[in-house]
Amino acid sequence: MREIIVSVLLLLFSVACNNSEEKNVEPDTASTANTIPEATNIPYTIVNVYPHDTSAYTQGLEFMNEIILESTGRYGFSSIRKVNPVTGKVVMIKKLDNKFFGEGLTILKDTIYMLTYREHDVFVFDPKDFKLIRQMKWSSEGWGITNDGSSLIISDGTDKLYKVSPADLKLEKVISVTDNLGPMNNINELEYVNGSIYANRYGYNFIVKINPQNGFITGKMDFTDILKKYSKADLTYINSNTDEAVLNGIAWDPVKKKMYITGKLWPNIFEVQMEP
Repeated sequence: MREIIVSVLLLLFSVACNNSEEKNVEPDTASTANTIPEATNIPYTIVNVYPHDTSAYTQGLEFMNEIILESTGRYGFSSIRKVNPVTGKVVMIKKLDNKFFGEGLTILKDTIYMLTYREHDVFVFDPKDFKLIRQMKWSSEGWGITNDGSSLIISDGTDKLYKVSPADLKLEKVISVTDNLGPMNNINELEYVNGSIYANRYGYNFIVKINPQNGFITGKMDFTDILKKYSKADLTYINSNTDEAVLNGIAWDPVKKKMYITGKLWPNIFEVQMEP
């Protein structure tokens, strides 16, 4: 009888140990990354170079009816504005209260959604006159935002993208942005184009193309030295602001099938034709 009891106890101990080990197993992100092909280079042509307000700390860019919507950041300087894409002239502007650091914006069903950085506020504006419709609260930092026609997609500076309801920001899905090397953090400005998400990675000179179903990066657009190659502006001021004057801002014109990109404090907006 004693032998039976000891055997049963040993069996229970073994099962408990196995269960404990299973609970502590973490997903093997390296194995997942190894199954993702290296992102392919996306060729492009610079079609036009337009002026851009060098005081604009660009956070979000959106194309709307021949006008560019732009959101800018920094405390005391944050704003939402309408910009003539050819002249660079600001044709309408609404400044945020000094306590807000503006971030990305998107327009969904004739409504503008604009993030703030650490204040957790999301502003909902009428695109005609920037009249505030309502404010909502977002649980994380606000970086970039876009939409797929029905849901909002938000970045917070990590590798995560959050798909949420535009009515109440209720979470619908979390997407981890990953390439063949693993999760990619610092995902910033977003733009939804033909079923894919294009994103700036803060502090880097490329834009990545993301599959919104699984978060895999399928392509990259390299914009290294684009200002030196194509801008005729005096860039000496950029040298003293290299940590801040970074690539950021993606807008898509669905009619002309062209992309517009810029950067924080940059003197130009670039009209880009992606090659097939």
